[in-house]
Amino acid sequence: MRQGRGRGLQWGVCALLGTLGACETSRNPGGVQRDLISPTIQLAGADTQDIKNGLNFSVTATDNLGLKDIQLTYSGGYINQTDSVFTSTVTSITLQEKINPGSGAGGRIRIIGRATDGAGNFSVDTLFIFLQNIDALRVYLLQPTPGAVGSPGKYIPIHVAGAQKAGVKRIGWSVGGAAGQTTQTGDSLVSGSPPFPDTLDFVDSVLVSPAATGGFFTVVGFAVDSGNRVGQTSPITVTLQTVQNDQTPPQIEQTVLFRAEANDTITVHATDPSGITDIGFRVYDLAGTLMRQASVVLSGTSTDAVKRFALGLTTLTPIPQQVVIQAFACDGATAHNCGVAGQTFTVPSPTGPSRADTITIVAGTTVALPFGGKIVDAIYNANRRELYLTNPTLGRVEIFQAANSTFVAAGIPTAGAQPWGVALWPRDTLGAYGDTIVVANSGGTQLAIIDVSPGARVLRWRQDLPDYLIQTYKVQCAPGCKTIITEYNISDRPQYVATVCRPAGGTLCAQDSIYAIYSTTPEPSNPAPFTGRATLRMEKLINPGNPPNPAVLFGHLFWEIAGSAPSSTSDTLRVVERRGRPYNTSRVTLTACAGINVELQSFALGDTTFVRNSGNFTHGFMGEGGQVAAKFARVMSYTTKARLQTGFSLACTTGGTIRDSGLVDVDFGMSPAVEVLDFISNTATRVKAIATNFNGATNAARADSVYYLDEGLRLKGTSPDTGFATGMDMNYNHTFAPSGSCPPTSPVCGGSGSPNDRVIFVARSDANIDVFDTFHAIQIGTISTRDPIIGPLRVAKDASGNQLLFGITSRGVVMVSLPAFTNPLPAPPRR
Repeated sequence: MRQGRGRGLQWGVCALLGTLGACETSRNPGGVQRDLISPTIQLAGADTQDIKNGLNFSVTATDNLGLKDIQLTYSGGYINQTDSVFTSTVTSITLQEKINPGSGAGGRIRIIGRATDGAGNFSVDTLFIFLQNIDALRVYLLQPTPGAVGSPGKYIPIHVAGAQKAGVKRIGWSVGGAAGQTTQTGDSLVSGSPPFPDTLDFVDSVLVSPAATGGFFTVVGFAVDSGNRVGQTSPITVTLQTVQNDQTPPQIEQTVLFRAEANDTITVHATDPSGITDIGFRVYDLAGTLMRQASVVLSGTSTDAVKRFALGLTTLTPIPQQVVIQAFACDGATAHNCGVAGQTFTVPSPTGPSRADTITIVAGTTVALPFGGKIVDAIYNANRRELYLTNPTLGRVEIFQAANSTFVAAGIPTAGAQPWGVALWPRDTLGAYGDTIVVANSGGTQLAIIDVSPGARVLRWRQDLPDYLIQTYKVQCAPGCKTIITEYNISDRPQYVATVCRPAGGTLCAQDSIYAIYSTTPEPSNPAPFTGRATLRMEKLINPGNPPNPAVLFGHLFWEIAGSAPSSTSDTLRVVERRGRPYNTSRVTLTACAGINVELQSFALGDTTFVRNSGNFTHGFMGEGGQVAAKFARVMSYTTKARLQTGFSLACTTGGTIRDSGLVDVDFGMSPAVEVLDFISNTATRVKAIATNFNGATNAARADSVYYLDEGLRLKGTSPDTGFATGMDMNYNHTFAPSGSCPPTSPVCGGSGSPNDRVIFVARSDANIDVFDTFHAIQIGTISTRDPIIGPLRVAKDASGNQLLFGITSRGVVMVSLPAFTNPLPAPPRR
């Protein structure tokens, strides 16, 4: 009793003295308050990064008294742990982390940051970064998935996948947590002796011990590549439950895109301690009528099941159309409990509220690029039913096969340095072409001529491009006469390319008259006014042999676009073409004697100048995009039906006793400067994309609007543009002009044939494609796709006559079989 009263008295005194701040106890000697405030830590970085720049993120940490340690733990596509220990008082710090993780790192990386103060208080933050690296060892734990449950005596499915370009040697899994929860703690699959496969899957399962008493265990997937580098996944936690008179349906969740293609995937995840015996999904129309059902029957030995189903709505019409999706599953209990997807995964339905997703089925089939990268240009070959796509990031040409909607995994790795533009090899002026493509190597000074026949798919030769010296020529006579030549040696690297040909008679292309029209890659080292700007050129496509015969080669710098009347700001132009060893040629292709005056500012084009050819290979169309110095961007047109003057020599006296001589090569097929200027005065802003029809009679330039021009670059109409998207192309059968007679004096406005072919397809940034009539510049339809087209858009005619639309999206290549559009324009007159 006394002892109790003593403690009570002591407490009372402390309470009294506590108001004066003068109490001392055995737990807090000296009145010093223990630090209970945890530090703060925040990790920040871009969610997707390229390994060539390393792994970059920032760490910001603070503490009220002082930080002791910051620990960073890396897992997934990169495994490591680092510590930063502070020996002096640091209350706030920001660390800029730049990690060079090695060539084998890549994929999804989890970074856990832990900040600890001097009192042992800590805080944690987590950051996920996807590190892009085609050489990385990538490991994925596909099963079990987050939220998985297990039960004693039941199996947990395990699916591990690994990929590495140099080969996967071993793949497996391991179990963590309390001992004895599973009958195995790990297993692996060895792929044998070299060469190892570049992808490896391991489908397995682990039995939960019948006597398991723990609450959970974890599963981690791992893989080992040919260089014995190890990669692992983040752990997945499996929660254990006990089956006792199970009357509860499974927990079910569904994953489906709200804007989906007809054969997209729905993922159904179901978990139940009694095991899953049935799993599937149902599709309803908006009225509630069942349209489709698909399911699989399972053994019930697994408590966690994940199944992926194709929606299978390929016959659905019309498109787009909304449908309702709902997943279902049944367990292996005596009551055979069944349920549908729950609003909340952990609350089964019908016990809790259910979930059904209303989604929109749109046009197209999307296929991912085999190794990632970025697509710049594309062209379709109906002979082979293949789409060729330049991938400068990986230095290869991708091959997409329309017949089976798959990529050729090998692609064409010999496409040259930074393949950019691509064009077909003309055979005649009726639209026939061979199984050869021409690829502009923007990382070099050549065009790659590639045989795309299935048995070949190899480089046949490299068309070396000449070096052009652009010179301004002046003669100054005071007192004596002297020549003043200012020389501009600029980039010769090709960017975009088109092909045209001139027939020898009839429609067949003359073998020595097949040409590539190409723009050049801008370089910051070019002298002003060509700094960061491009030019337009032409090169005859012919194999010069080995050793090369330079006499068969021909090139032309398109100076015709910059011609002007003599003025105080214009210059007399002189052009020299040089081909170094092994050709060893140099010639003046435009002598000063020709008296060509140019404005050099007009000569230089924007840093992205697009080039396209007509379907019959008789016309070219070029548009000045990217950063342009002029107030208005320009377009140029080209025709093979005009004369190409070559080999004409001229010599003259240019002042006093000074003479000049050389060739006067002139291509009268390039649009003269007056036509280019006329277009400039009628439009505005930079060009984002261009298109030309089968015969070059209609051309389109996409800038702040879509501008429709005739062959002579006369503006005939505009359609509204929708924002940031750039893709655009015309119906393959489009042969109409944007002006001319209409019925009844002409069968159709702008020409003959079906007005349904007189259309252009213009991608929008909201995953829709507008369809416009190019004569009236009026919208007549829309195509909806799953993802916005963010790159090239191409329309082609298949060998069967069907028209296909291809577009580059963030997920890969989308292919749409185009429906028949009924063009009502012009509407019949009212009576």
